[in-house]
Amino acid sequence: MQISDTSPAALNGKTVQELQAIAAEAAQAAGSQARGKAPLSRAARLHLIDQLSRWGGSGLALLAGVSIFIALVPARDLPIRTAVWASMIFASLYLCRRYRKEFRRGDSIASHPFRWRAYYVSTLAVVSAAFGAGAFLLLPETVGPSAAMQTLALMTAAAVGSAAFHAPHRASAAAAGLPAFVATASAAIATFGLSAFAIAILAAGVASAAFVAATSVEAEKRAALRFPRTTRARREIERSSYYEPTQAERAAG
Repeated sequence: MQISDTSPAALNGKTVQELQAIAAEAAQAAGSQARGKAPLSRAARLHLIDQLSRWGGSGLALLAGVSIFIALVPARDLPIRTAVWASMIFASLYLCRRYRKEFRRGDSIASHPFRWRAYYVSTLAVVSAAFGAGAFLLLPETVGPSAAMQTLALMTAAAVGSAAFHAPHRASAAAAGLPAFVATASAAIATFGLSAFAIAILAAGVASAAFVAATSVEAEKRAALRFPRTTRARREIERSSYYEPTQAERAAG
């Protein structure tokens, strides 16, 4: 696609409609080039933060639901260990959900979206670490290998699902899934050795990480296309508006 000349001399004498058309054409070109290494515009990053705040609630709900199921079914014979683990996971979940709710509600932190994202990522990592701690708190006394496999499989699936719901921001996806997955994979190797089950857990984690990374890249591409960087086009139009009166005065003189 060929873009019109946007030099100051070429923009002189153009109408407002023509200048708007040039800006739109430049925005479309910037959007097509945003697939590479070009940084995202501020509007695109804010859009991804909004997606993170909307999708993240489902990831937190998934962790909470799996935690309740594990506490009531596979680990029901371990009340003390389960109580310790539940207090860790639900205390951190409460803090993380509170941060998200305040942002979605439009509290004061909503006026600082990038600061909110940093807070959210840090608390999300604590949630994931607390969730993964269950792999070591519950497995040593778990009755039978089938219950241990069920617990580890559920925890791995929950960690992967939570990371997928936080895909609009790669650091958030890593914070949601990596600590829990490292704990479950380590527990699987410690309990079953390098068995087929442990290798399956590792393979599922690697495949899921690739999927989450691809989803994150796609979300950034869509945001870049929807909110392209138009700084250069606006700068050229402003320069044209600045130089045009000077040339008109020279012509009059």
